[in-house]
Amino acid sequence: MSDSTENINQLLAAMHQLQLENENLRESLQKLQARTPMELENEEPKCPPTSRNLQSVELGPSSILAPIPLHPTSTIEPNVSLPDKFDGTRARFRGFINQIKLIIRLQPQRYVNDFCRVGLVGTLLSGAAQSWFAPLVETSSPLLDNFPAFLEEFEATFGDTDRRRTSLTKLYSLHQGKRPVSVYASEFRQLACDVQWDDQALCDHFRRGLRSDVKNLLLNFPEPTSLSQAIKQAVSCDNRLFELRQEERATSKLSPFLHVKPMVQPQVTARSSPTTSFNDPMLMEIDRARAPLTTTERHHRRTNGLCLYCGASTHLIRFCPLKSNLRQVYRDNPTSGSQHSENDDVQLQ
Repeated sequence: MSDSTENINQLLAAMHQLQLENENLRESLQKLQARTPMELENEEPKCPPTSRNLQSVELGPSSILAPIPLHPTSTIEPNVSLPDKFDGTRARFRGFINQIKLIIRLQPQRYVNDFCRVGLVGTLLSGAAQSWFAPLVETSSPLLDNFPAFLEEFEATFGDTDRRRTSLTKLYSLHQGKRPVSVYASEFRQLACDVQWDDQALCDHFRRGLRSDVKNLLLNFPEPTSLSQAIKQAVSCDNRLFELRQEERATSKLSPFLHVKPMVQPQVTARSSPTTSFNDPMLMEIDRARAPLTTTERHHRRTNGLCLYCGASTHLIRFCPLKSNLRQVYRDNPTSGSQHSENDDVQLQ
């Protein structure tokens, strides 16, 4: 009787141990299901259970019959914006197809088969492209269930059939112009994907299309070994030139306030003559009026329509009465007129 009682106690203890282990396994499974795939990939792999560990665990009837809830994990797909509808323009075909492929890769559970992928393209068509797609739906074309074949037909109709030759032609005529280097480099990279050039040829051709000021600044940089390095150097030079232009523009706006030139007052100096006839009062008054003008005074009189000889606003120099009187005085006084040459009249004019 004592032996049977002891066996029963051992069996109950083993069952209790198995129940505890079963609860621990459930908690571990729930924690594992709650973790993201990224955390699972970064986790270091643990050693698999050995036969020695398995021997220490004996499964009983209660652990086998106990239900274990399993919830299959699902990856949360990101929300993406759909591209603009494609109307059949050849220049937009390549970008449109690249966006479609990216959406399919970001949302593989939504577009799980070829029919869904072709349907995605069909809902984003308009104009001539929609007219081309409509017969495929009406006739239940096999292309609706074959996405690669659908893309081939789609590209043959709206894409560039000779992409390499087209890219070569565009590369030979591609220049930076007034655009930033980043915009020029983006267009150059897209065209370079279709030509079979090595890095040296791509670097040389990329440098040839740059603006002259960027080329001059690139002389301070070492020779690039790849297209990415050449683009990085050119973008750095273009950014420096942009900063320099911004500083010069800001300085030019502040220059009127930083450099204030003093007002120059016109100076009128009386001419003197060693002759005795210059003491005539009428001659002195006329001569004082025709003293040499400064540059500022001459500009002032021309701007305001004043006489360049006497400064009056009622007439011009050709009709100036003082000048006519002075000429008459010079004729009557030859000795004083020798001090006033014809060059003086030319200077006033």
